[in-house]
Amino acid sequence: MSENMNVTRRTLLQASAAGACTLALGGIAASGAQAHAQETAQVPDGAGVQYGFLVGLSRCSGCGRCVEACRKHNKLSEDTPDRRSVSSYRRSRGREFFVSTSCMHCAEPSCMSVCPAGAISKDSSGVVRVDAGLCIGCKYCYQACPYEVPRYNSVSMDKCDCCLGSGVPLDEDPYCVRACKFGALRFGPLQELMDSTNGSAVPIAQANDPSCLLLGTEK
Repeated sequence: MSENMNVTRRTLLQASAAGACTLALGGIAASGAQAHAQETAQVPDGAGVQYGFLVGLSRCSGCGRCVEACRKHNKLSEDTPDRRSVSSYRRSRGREFFVSTSCMHCAEPSCMSVCPAGAISKDSSGVVRVDAGLCIGCKYCYQACPYEVPRYNSVSMDKCDCCLGSGVPLDEDPYCVRACKFGALRFGPLQELMDSTNGSAVPIAQANDPSCLLLGTEK
């Protein structure tokens, strides 16, 4: 993840400064969880609700458990690159911190709009997925993605699908979130994630309106 991928140092510093408010990465409050359950019961497959990730900057240790869990439980082949990555940054005072990212599941995915085979789709929950059977390996999606997300194996393009392809229901945590021992990753309806931080989280970037939020706990 680099400057030319529109995830800028300024954005990361904004997220860090947002830590003046409470970080609620340990889980949604009981009332919020109950509302979430009611919502998913009323709206099949999360229709009309954008799902995404929340990353707590001060909680990520850079251990890579999220990357390992993703590979293991999604049964990625040896020739398939990691779907998730952990990048390191340094604050102005020298302290290092880490950011775990995967596909941004953008509100306006350019990868989907340029795919000539119709292999990329965005479902009613906002999760962007690829159909390996339709992918022709043209790499147009890689060229169009501002975050350099699409990767390729010997069969097709591959990327994060929030573990839906591995049978994880939308209202349950993907394997990367389950593997995080420090509560640095959360997944759910994007608005709920924002509300749980009292509106203090910031989007990880601007291009294509990505469904990933950042929050830190120190200025």
